[in-house]
Amino acid sequence: MFAKRRARREQERQEDLAARIMSPAAEVRVATAREIAGVRDTGWAIRELARALHRESSPAAAADIAEIFCDAVCRDRTARERVESMFAAHADEPAALVRAWTALLAEYAAEHGAGAAWETVDDEVAAEVTHRMRRVGEQGCKLSELSGTDPDSFPYQLTFTFAVALLHDTVRRHTPLTSAEADRARRHIRAALKSALAHPVDSDERQEVLTALCERPEDESWSDRQTAALCIEEALDLCRSAEDDLIPLGLEALDITLHGNEVYRHDAVCETLDGLCGPEQDPIVFSKVLSCYPALHADRPLDAPPVEMFLAALTHTDSTVRASAAAGLDTLAPGLPQETRAVAALIHALDHDPDVEVVRCASYALATIACTEEANSRAASTALAKLTASADPALRLASIEGALNRREPGAFDRLTAELRRPDVEAMFVSHVGYHCERTGGVAEDVGAEWARLLEQLRQDGWADRPGEHDDGDDTDPSFRALLLNFALKSLPARD
Repeated sequence: MFAKRRARREQERQEDLAARIMSPAAEVRVATAREIAGVRDTGWAIRELARALHRESSPAAAADIAEIFCDAVCRDRTARERVESMFAAHADEPAALVRAWTALLAEYAAEHGAGAAWETVDDEVAAEVTHRMRRVGEQGCKLSELSGTDPDSFPYQLTFTFAVALLHDTVRRHTPLTSAEADRARRHIRAALKSALAHPVDSDERQEVLTALCERPEDESWSDRQTAALCIEEALDLCRSAEDDLIPLGLEALDITLHGNEVYRHDAVCETLDGLCGPEQDPIVFSKVLSCYPALHADRPLDAPPVEMFLAALTHTDSTVRASAAAGLDTLAPGLPQETRAVAALIHALDHDPDVEVVRCASYALATIACTEEANSRAASTALAKLTASADPALRLASIEGALNRREPGAFDRLTAELRRPDVEAMFVSHVGYHCERTGGVAEDVGAEWARLLEQLRQDGWADRPGEHDDGDDTDPSFRALLLNFALKSLPARD
């Protein structure tokens, strides 16, 4: 009788958990998933978590549930070995890996009618899986060697969880929209592009319309990737147009989308750009083409990066073309035979180009280029050191960023000195947050001093007092206050 009572209580608990994980609140779903992972019946837990993982509408919550799902799977030897075998068999076959994963998840959730195995996997999904699984391999042990690794070890757990989470995330983001959803999205995209066309090329008004269309929404959803892909398709259609006024619009939309880290339809984008590049092209079109290539290469390395074209473009008669060329060389040139020439060309532009924007782009490229040859890195560093006392704050910032990136002595002191100025430009305040977010933070004493200086700026009303070199959004008090808050939040909590 006692056993029956315990079994009934366990069944009632499972029913309660199964109901609660359907909550409209993501935090409740995640908390319930943790409870489910702890029940005695690991088979039921795995099946219920698989169903929750398939159903989860929030990408952020899905990442948490994927980790919880992995914990449950790792406690069940049979389930764990099945996943190990899946990765071992298909570590170098991304399409097969997707088919195996979707089949496994569908099987676990079969009794609930959740999920279906993918029968076909297109090249773009396979390429994304390859890229993400490569990232997994950089974190711990190899996917193909999971079965020979201690499942209680940190490398095993990191690799297992990271691989499952990224694989599932990729599949969900590549799930096609329904025909009705796609039609609605296309109508919205085309209406926005038509609205943007009414404004001059490269105008603030056009940029505002296109940015609102192309940037990723704040409230992330699984459909974002597919919607962005549709936006790229519509932009590519404009780029292929015979109407001259549509080509710049398509490239502007493509440029904003790609730089928002939404790089899809990689091969089609590359083919379109290749067809539009060349020094005889309209300068506006050519500069936008040059701007798009680095984002494409950063997402997935191009087989033949057009470095020679960028080097030639640095001598173009139009300054917008030269600026785009300078801005892209730090991404395209590292590790290639042209790396030395690229650094030399950027230094020449820094020292001799008559246009200030070209000089700024060259300085930033020299600050961020990850040279594989030490001599090239030293040359870039030497060139940037000459900007230490520049009257242009953008050049001083590039000099400081280069020093920070190359971990040169005194780099942090130079940024600290800028923050000590009561009329410090917004770009230096912003760089505190950017640097901490990108690198994971700074030494305690540096962070404490930066926090003190930023807090002093807040108390002194810095946000309401734009400096003479500030322009655009940097002059808006509310935006400056946001920059200041972001910078302070990026630093360690103060007592």
